[in-house]
Amino acid sequence: EMQLTKNNNQSKRKSITRNRNTSPPSKTMKHNHDNPDLDSLLPVTLLGGFLGTGKTTLLKHILEAKHNPNDNEKPFKCAVIVNDVAELNIDKTLIDQSSLIQSDEQVVAMQNGCVCCTLKNDLVDQIKEMAKSQTFDYMIIEASGISEPSEIAKLFHSCEEDHDHEAVHGGQETEEDGLVTLSDVARLDTCVTVVDAGDFFSKLDSIAKCSSTTTYAKLMAEQVEYSNVVLINKVDLVSEEQIEKVRNNVTLLNPKAKILTTRHSSIDVKEVVGTNLYNAKDFEDILRPTVDFEESKCCKASMAKGEPPCCRRARTIDSGLSQVMLSSKKLPKTRHEARFGISSFLYKARRPFHSSRLQYDFINKYFMFIEPEEEDHDCEEEEELMEESDEENSGNVKIKEDIETVVGEDEEQIASEDEEEVLSPEEMLKRQQEEAESRGKVRTKEFGSVLRGKGFMWIAHTHDYMITYGQAGNTVAMSLEGEWNVLNTKAWTGTDEVEKASLRKDFVDLWGDRRQELVFIGHSIKHEAIQKALDQCLLTDEEFALGVDGWKATIGNVFLQDDE
Repeated sequence: EMQLTKNNNQSKRKSITRNRNTSPPSKTMKHNHDNPDLDSLLPVTLLGGFLGTGKTTLLKHILEAKHNPNDNEKPFKCAVIVNDVAELNIDKTLIDQSSLIQSDEQVVAMQNGCVCCTLKNDLVDQIKEMAKSQTFDYMIIEASGISEPSEIAKLFHSCEEDHDHEAVHGGQETEEDGLVTLSDVARLDTCVTVVDAGDFFSKLDSIAKCSSTTTYAKLMAEQVEYSNVVLINKVDLVSEEQIEKVRNNVTLLNPKAKILTTRHSSIDVKEVVGTNLYNAKDFEDILRPTVDFEESKCCKASMAKGEPPCCRRARTIDSGLSQVMLSSKKLPKTRHEARFGISSFLYKARRPFHSSRLQYDFINKYFMFIEPEEEDHDCEEEEELMEESDEENSGNVKIKEDIETVVGEDEEQIASEDEEEVLSPEEMLKRQQEEAESRGKVRTKEFGSVLRGKGFMWIAHTHDYMITYGQAGNTVAMSLEGEWNVLNTKAWTGTDEVEKASLRKDFVDLWGDRRQELVFIGHSIKHEAIQKALDQCLLTDEEFALGVDGWKATIGNVFLQDDE
């Protein structure tokens, strides 16, 4: 059972942060810390795993379970840190919009770098601040898909004598902190790695040879090696035989790890929260290369603000229809850039995509579309409410069906190639995997190795609704997230100016916050080709000039049903 109550923990934590030597700290120092009672430390679960494996879905599942504890469990207040290597933190926005965080809880976004390297000092300072507030019972960190869990775990290790404290443990020590380290106020409870079953299976040969390479297959292997729990996710996209091969290879990489299989990252939360599984000694035999980073020459004030506007303009490519923002060269290289050559860019536009062109010229040409996750309703009372409101929610069903029609019917297309042929589920799955591999080769040739894509889309036929886009390897998932903020009454009325400003922060001209905002992460990615392909899916000047009614008449609308 999860024991996540504060009670006596808060009073114990208070004693940790007091009576410390407040003399100015030196880089190399001898630490003589008391061994604080483990119950006084803020427990932390680290969610890791490669790009697009399902970490954010798992985080949302944990937060949902937190809201609805079983009779023998107590609700707990949770702090969440979400890291995104790209300049735009999509995952944090999705958590904010999910209503899973209560008013007395907190979600912190850390983007444009990795918490395992360039942002590690910020991470340590943030955890220490949250822990000392004595507000939270638990913390969950969702690391970026290309973070190295071993580097993050080091930050929690107890101090040794005569070492570079800041380099090893991160953070900025102040007179108020004295010699307080992260291990004085928080402890790593569980290291979790989420694995995409299909992607992992397709890279088994590369992962097996990873010991002598610096490819991202090696990074995937390292993430599995440094974990207490490995979650093999998306098992519905592979066969039983393939699942077994993935499981066997995970066991070879990490014999001590608990292995769970699932779809949509749905597991018993007690498997990854409050487990007390982490022990640094279990991973002492895993060696990691040290990468030296060239320090930026920018002044601290400039770094704190991000970067000067001139640098932003210099790395922005404007096609006239969209803008691509490349990674900043002024910021220090992250470990994943230095070791694996992985980079990212941001695609932005302020006009909608044409539904058909997006479907046929981008989604179905380069990826396999998968159906959105279906929500499971375990609560009988909630099911009754759902049944009572069937008529009211009938429009939502229509929305989902229409999205699936617009962005791909790959399974039906593959099956219709030979209508007389009756395929077993195993044969159908094999056919889909072959088609995915074929499209992947086309994508890699034209775009480079696009490992991950995510963000928000404005599509003409769902004009008033934000579409979330998620791509991992060969697969793409899309779903309705909700109305754009421009349609939120609170953005226009009321006396809460802070809330109003927050809702309106992305407003531009007539269309409010409707926009394209997509992050792409990969190896040797060709941003010019991706920008050109997406620009061709945008409405032309003539189509854009038709306006909303013209789009409904010529393209269609999700809410307009046929008379049939």
